Order: sequence, then C-alpha cells, then structure tokens
Amino acid sequence: MASDSESSEEEWEEPKLKYDRMGNDLLEILRTDAASCIALHSKFVALGTHWGIVYILDHSGNNNTSKHCKPHATSVTGISLDGSGEHVASCSDDGTVKITGLYLDENNQVITEDQPVKSVALDPNYSHSSSKQIVYGTNELVLLEKTWLGRNKRTVLHGGEGLVRCVKWRGSYIAWANDLGVKIYDMKQRRRITYIPRVGAGGTNRVLPKLGGTRVELYPAHIAWKDDTTLLIGWDKDIKVCAIRDKPSRDSRAPTKYCVVVHLFKTDFSCCGIAPLGDQIAALAYMEEDNEAGSTRPQLRILEPNAADKESFTELSRDALSIRGYQTYRCKDYSLQHDSTEIYFVSPKDIVVAQPRDEDDRVDWLLQINHHREALEAVKEFGKRLKKHTYMEVGLLYLDHLIDSHDFTEAASVAPQILGNNMNHWEGLVHRCIKAHQVSVITAVLPRGDFRLPQACYELVLEELLKTNHKEFEKLLNDWPNDLYNIVTITNKVLTYLDRDSHNPVLLAALAKLYAADQRFDRALSIYLRIQHPDTFKLIRKHNLYAALQDNVVALMRFGEGEAVVLLLDHMEHVPIDKVVADLKRKPDYLHKYLHALYQRDSHLGSEYHDLQLQLYAQFDRPKLLPFLKSSNYYKLETSLEICKERGYVDEQVFLLSRMGNASGALALITQNEENVGRAVEFCKEQNDSELWLELINRSIHKPEYIRGLLENIGTHVDPIILIRRIPSSMEIPGLRDAIVKILQDYSMQTALWFECRKVLSSDVISLLRKQLRVNSRPISIDEERSCDACGRPLLCQNNGSVADMPVIVTFLCHHCFHDDCLPSQNRSSCNVCRGNIRHS
Repeated sequence: MASDSESSEEEWEEPKLKYDRMGNDLLEILRTDAASCIALHSKFVALGTHWGIVYILDHSGNNNTSKHCKPHATSVTGISLDGSGEHVASCSDDGTVKITGLYLDENNQVITEDQPVKSVALDPNYSHSSSKQIVYGTNELVLLEKTWLGRNKRTVLHGGEGLVRCVKWRGSYIAWANDLGVKIYDMKQRRRITYIPRVGAGGTNRVLPKLGGTRVELYPAHIAWKDDTTLLIGWDKDIKVCAIRDKPSRDSRAPTKYCVVVHLFKTDFSCCGIAPLGDQIAALAYMEEDNEAGSTRPQLRILEPNAADKESFTELSRDALSIRGYQTYRCKDYSLQHDSTEIYFVSPKDIVVAQPRDEDDRVDWLLQINHHREALEAVKEFGKRLKKHTYMEVGLLYLDHLIDSHDFTEAASVAPQILGNNMNHWEGLVHRCIKAHQVSVITAVLPRGDFRLPQACYELVLEELLKTNHKEFEKLLNDWPNDLYNIVTITNKVLTYLDRDSHNPVLLAALAKLYAADQRFDRALSIYLRIQHPDTFKLIRKHNLYAALQDNVVALMRFGEGEAVVLLLDHMEHVPIDKVVADLKRKPDYLHKYLHALYQRDSHLGSEYHDLQLQLYAQFDRPKLLPFLKSSNYYKLETSLEICKERGYVDEQVFLLSRMGNASGALALITQNEENVGRAVEFCKEQNDSELWLELINRSIHKPEYIRGLLENIGTHVDPIILIRRIPSSMEIPGLRDAIVKILQDYSMQTALWFECRKVLSSDVISLLRKQLRVNSRPISIDEERSCDACGRPLLCQNNGSVADMPVIVTFLCHHCFHDDCLPSQNRSSCNVCRGNIRHS
C-alpha cells in the first residue's frame, strides 16, 4: 500500500494554534489610526488607539458605533475591563483615567493626574462592588476607591522606581511592573507580598543596573496571570513563572503569603507579550533587527518549562506571524492579550487572533500534509463534534488520493465504509477502475446485498474481465448472485469469445456456469463432462441430473472414479448394476473399483458377478482376494481354484482346498511351498483333525527342521511319543535336545495345572456343599395361617386342644408343607408340588 507520504519526505508537526486576521470595521479604523492597546472580554473587544479613541468591537472586528468614544487627547496607553464586562477603564499620556459604563452611566468618572498615566486595572468585581476600586500607574501605583460616604479615596501603593508601565488585577492580587521589577500586592491583607527584581537567567540572580528611559521603553515588561496564584513575567530575554503560596503563621499580623520563582530561564528572543496556554507558555518573540533586511517577522513560541530544572525549557513550536508592516516595528510596538480561548497579537496596523485548534482544524491539517487515512480515522473518532467536515467528504478525498497514487487495492478495501449506499459514487469508482484497467481489485467489494448498483454496472465489470482476465471472470460468476446481471447478455458475450477460441477450458467452464444459472442443465453437464470439471458431481446432485448418468458412466469414472462410484451406488434406481457392469467391462480397473464398493455396501448385491469380481481381485488387488473368498458364498470353488493356481496364490489355494473338504491336499500344498512347519501346524490347529496331524507327521518325518518344529508345537494336540517313536535313529535333528526339554517342560506345566485345577474344583465343591447344608438346616416356621400345599386347609387344626389330636405334618427342604394324609402313599420321598403332581385350582 502506498503511504500518504514517502519516507524521505519531511516529517510535519501539527501547529498548536490556528491564526486569523481581525478584519471588518477594524481595517477601516486602522487605515486612519493605529492600535495602541487592547482588552478582551468573552462578549467583545475594547481597542485603544493613538488618537485617543476607545472602540468596542465584536470578536470579528465589527464596530458598535453606540459603544465608542474619544475620552483622551493623546494616545491610549492602557485599557481594563471588569469581570462582567459592564465597565471599561482607559488611561492616556494626557494624564487622564476614564471609567465608562457600557450600559449605565451612573458610575462614569474621569480622574486627572499631572503626569502621563501608563497603565490601569479595574477591580474584577467592579460592577458589583460598593468600593469601586481601580488602580493606575504613573510614577506611582495609585489605588482609588470609594469610601462609605461616597467620596474617592486615593492611596499610593508604591512609587519611586520609575513609571508603572503594566498592571494586572486578578482576584485579590494586583501585579505591576516598573523600571526595576515586578511587585505583587494582596488586597485582602492590604500589604505587598513580594518584589521580583529584574534578574539575569542562568542562575546568576544578579540585579541589572537601572536602565535609562529609552531602553525600558524599547523592551517593556509583560505580565499575565495564569491562574489566581501563578504569574507569568516576560521581560526582554528573561521569562519567569512565579507562584503565590501560603505561609503558616500563628501571628495574625505576620504575612501569610509569599511568592517563589518556580521557573527562570533566558531565551534567544525578546519577549513582547506572554500568556498561559494550558501548562505551557505562549510568548510573542521579537528577533533582533537585521540592518539590511529590516526587522523579522514576530513569532509565537510555545514553551514548556522543565519540571526537573527550573532554568531550562523545551520549545514545542514556533510560528512566524503575518503582521502587516512588521519590517518597521520594534519590540515596544507589539503587545499580547489573552482570554480563556483566544490570544490577540496587537501591532499598530494589524491584529492577529490565535485560537486553539479544534477537530476540524486537525482534519484540515492532516489533509494538507496528505495524511488522508489519518484524517478519515480522525473524522470517525470526532463524529458529531465536527462542524465542517463529514465522513463522506473526507473519505472521497482519501479515495481520490489513493487512486491518484495508483493504490487501487487500498481504495477497494476502504470503499464500502466510505461510499455506503451512495449509488452515484459507487458508479464513479467503477468507471475510474475500468478506465485504469484495475477493475479486478473492486469486484469483491461491490455491493451485492440489499443495496445494489444497476445491472449495467455489474455487466461492465464482467465485460472488462472477459477482455482481460478469464480466470477472474469465471471466479466472479461463482461469487456473484445470478440476478446481479443479465445472464443471456453475458452468455452471448462468452459465446462470441469462444467462436475465436473454442477449446478454452476457462471460458467453457464459465459458459457451463451460465447455462446452469439459466437452468439449461443438459448443456452445462455436457460441457462439464467435456472438460472434466470438478464441479460435475456437484451439478448432478444439486439439480438431480441422475437420469443422465446412464449415458456417461465411463466419462464420470474417467476423471472422478471415487465420487462416481458413490454416485452410481447411491442412485442404482437410475443406473442399474447390470448397466454399469456392461459399460465398464472394457475398463476392468474401473469395474473392479465399482464391484468392490458394491460388495462393501451390501455383500449380497451383485452376487452374480462374484466370479468376475474374484478375477478382478486376483488381477488388481490381491490383498483383498482372501478376505473376499472367506466372506462370499456366491463364487464357484473350482473356477476360483483354477484362477489361484494360474497365479500361484498358495494361501488362497489352501483356503479353497480346505473349504472343498480336501484338507489333505491343502496340507500337502503347504508343506510343498512352506519351508517353515509353523504354517502347517496352524492349519492343523484350525482343522482340529487327529488324522491330519498324523499326515503332517508322515510328511515331516524325513525333514529334520519340520520334526523340530513339530516337537515344539505338537505337544498340546497329539501325544509327542507318536512322533518321537517314528524318528529314525540315525537322523540328526538340530536342536532336538531343546525341543525335548520344551516338551517335558510343557508336560510338567500341564501336570501342575491339572493338579491345581483339581484342588480348586475340590475346594469349590466343599464350599458349595457347606452352603447347601446351611440353607437346608434353617428352621421352617408354621403358624395357624399356614395352609397345606395339597388340600389348601390350615395345617394346624385345633381339636379340643389335645396334642394327641394334632395332625401329622410333612415338610420338605423346599419348604412346602403337607398333611400326612394328603401325600400319596406310593411316593412320599419328594415334594409333589416341585414335581408338578399337585396343582392348585
């Protein structure tokens, strides 16, 4: 798969922010005036100019004419807004501070000083506070607030260190910068918390000499609150991060707050604006002037302080800003203001706004650097949070990119999830792939479920494959449902190609599939048999084409004998056994396999062909011949014997001779062809005929090896003395001693076994006799309810209570009881019930 960017291509880093130039009415304002300072609120922007005008604009730069005024005679040096956005305070070099209500005029006031005012800050809670506090900076930092009598009270918080050029108020803390450093004042405790001198970075911690007015004006301090207790300071090439912390103290009069410098590092640029960006720092960088080319573009640097080393940082990104007229500006001409979502970069003739990049911006950036796949995954992840991009739109761009890069395989894999059920886009993709001769890559992903393209679209794909790739064309006919295309149209196309190449097996197979789809099964089967296609049997079974088997028995066996045999046996009603045998007589190897399978299925089927089957076993598969001879009863013994004689099959002849009753002939055949007497011994054991053993002795008497084998095996069937007496005295028999020893051992073992068996039998007899005696010795209970087993009357009859009058009772061991008078006089030795002579009615 082609990558979105080559490995040699430069790795791109996504910008942290996106930039836009503030326009609309602002352009007309800056055409005749110049921006000097700015203040931000979530609802609007307050802009101060060098002509002393304060404009209230929306965030797009549109001017609200009802909310601007010209409060100052000279340049506006500072603007501040309260938290609710109801009041704006501005100051100027003309020595005035003006507080203006944007909605009500009751708190409007003008404060006049006899020197330039460089900075101003409203209490964040000014609109809702009764004290209406405000601080502003001249050579002193002045706090102005209303007393309970409604009068203004002026308090100098600090002075004597040069102009207060910057002041920021957040919560209860006021931070300001003069020529020597930065101070923080706690309004709750009404005392200064700390003094942070302007120091050199790198751990020197040395205080710089007091600067002249010109240098301070060129490189003023910039401060910004990151949160309620963290202050950022940017001053020339020094950046500090200061944190206000609580100091435990039991003395309520002692200060409970102190400040520490968490980070202090030196940069390679002059800072002309600073703002928090999450846990990072956004700094507006001014590079030193190049005498030949003028000033360089200001840059926004994103810095991340190092947690382990407070004097080092990591620069995450730098973006050069397109500021109009930047060539003529110096560090003092730039400023930076921020709110929770935006950063404004201010120059005299331009304002650029930076915002955090959203999901749409990330997708735009990924598309810009040709990372289309990642862009598509981002769209899927962001979902409804996107306002600009859609999955379809980015997906189509991704497909265009893949096709332009000739990565048609990847394009095909992602097309279903991108195009969905959009028919027009699917058709466009098909036409583009056909034009590029890459149609085979999309065949597997084209819709073929509930949603489908027009038939003509699928036919175009098939026609293209018919021109370029016959195998893929045939495969597609198997994979696609038949109703996707017009079968007749495609069939005619295939026939046209076969006119030029009539023996093409792939096209013939495709034509057979088309015929089968058109229910012309006879033509399909004819082609399958012609090209010996492996789906032939599947076609026959699927469409019940069993009637066609009769004319194609040999053809089916030729390319699939195993499956053909099963098919013929499963459907003997369509193809009788006689028909198959007649057709296969010229192919005895096929006939053998058919008859063998038939015999395995049912040994009685085809019994009239067992003589023929016996010949085929002898010819093609001798190991199955003897089991067949033993299991079948339908072959002719004489014919079978002749066949086995012709081929010299001794084991089969032995079996046939013994089955014909000629055991002697079978034994003779064994002794003639076997060097080992063991086979002859086994045969005699099977026959269990003493005469046959004597015949074996006679045939073996002149063979020393046979005599030894007989001596080792005959002892349990024939008296070995018979054999020993007949051995010629002059014959030398190898291993005779061992054989005789074995006979004696066998005899000794038999004798020992006989005695042991006798002991076991005697023990069992005695045990059973004792058990019988115990059973017969058990008493028999006779009560008044017991009746005679002959007459049925009670055995015990009470006759005046006299024992002499009691009847005589006869009881047998079988527990049957009788009156003595009820037993016949001629046979009183056994129970009549057990003999069946007395039957109860």
